Amino acid sequence: MIIGFIFSVLVSVLFAVYAIPRKFSTQNAILYTMWMGVAYFVVTAVATATLWGGRFERVENLASPWHLLTALRGGVWVLGMAMYNTAIDKIGLTRFNQWKNTQGPVGSLLILFVVSKNVTMAKTLFLLLGMTVMFLSAALFQIRLESDKNKTARCSGIFCALGAGVCFGVAALLNSIVTNLRITGEKFVLSQLLYHSASLAIISALTYTVIGGKFGGASSVKERFFEVFMVDKKTYLPFIAGGMYALAAFLTIYSYRLIPNNAVPWSITQFNVFWTIIIGIFIFKEIDYKKHLPRLVLGAVTAIAACVLLFFAM
Repeated sequence: MIIGFIFSVLVSVLFAVYAIPRKFSTQNAILYTMWMGVAYFVVTAVATATLWGGRFERVENLASPWHLLTALRGGVWVLGMAMYNTAIDKIGLTRFNQWKNTQGPVGSLLILFVVSKNVTMAKTLFLLLGMTVMFLSAALFQIRLESDKNKTARCSGIFCALGAGVCFGVAALLNSIVTNLRITGEKFVLSQLLYHSASLAIISALTYTVIGGKFGGASSVKERFFEVFMVDKKTYLPFIAGGMYALAAFLTIYSYRLIPNNAVPWSITQFNVFWTIIIGIFIFKEIDYKKHLPRLVLGAVTAIAACVLLFFAM
C-alpha cells in the first residue's frame, strides 16, 4: 500500500509538471497535442509490449469493438488538450489549473449517474458542494495582472480551461465504461492506453489538416498536411509532455491496484493543483505572491476543502 501512495504522489506531480513544456512552446495547440500523442503512443507501445511479452500482464483483446469508445475518448481529448494548451498560453499555469480541475467533479458526476449503481443523496450533495468550492477556489486565483492584454483574452482563457475540464470529465466517463464492461465482463486497461494514445495522435493530425487554419495554422489544407510531418527543433517539448503523461497513466493504474479504496489515490492525484501553483508562482513568477498572499492562501485552502468534499463523494 505504501508503494501505491508513492505512485499516487508521483502522479500528482507529473499531472502538474507535464504542463511546463507548453510554457516554452509557441507551436499550434493542435499540432502540439499531436506530438504529445505520438510520444504517449511510443512510450505506451514499448511498455505494453514488454509487459505482455514478459507475461507480467494479461494480454487483452485488441480487436474488440469496445475500443471504438476509447477512440472516441481520444477525439474528446484532442479538443480538451487543444483548449488546455490555449488556456496556458492565455492565462498561465496558476490561473488556469483550478478551472481545468473541474474535470474531477464533472467526471465523478457523470460516472456516478451513468455507471455507478450506488447513487446516494449524500454522495450527490458532497459532489455538488465540492464542485461549488472548486469554482470558488478558481475564482480566487483569477488575479488580474499587468500582463493581461485585455479582458476578452482573459475570459477566453478561462473558457478554454473550463472546456478542457469538461472534455477530460467526459473522457473519464468513457474510460470508466471501457475499463469495467458489465456486458461482456472484459477489462481493458493497457489496450485502452494504446488506443487512446494512437487516436489522440491521428485525430489531432486530421483535425489540424482539415480545420487547423482557423486556429493559427497554415492557410491551405495542402500546406497543413505537409506541416503535420515537419519536425522542428522544439518538437521535443510536446514529446517530453507526452512521455510524462504516459508515465503518469501507468503509475495511475498500479496505484489503483495497490490501494484498495480507489477514492484515496484519486484524491491524492487531485493535489496536483498545489504543484501547479508552486510552479506558476515561484518558477515562472506569474503572480506576485507577496502582493496577493492572503488571496492565494484562501484559494489554496478552498482547493483543499474541495478535494476533501470530493473524497466523500467517491
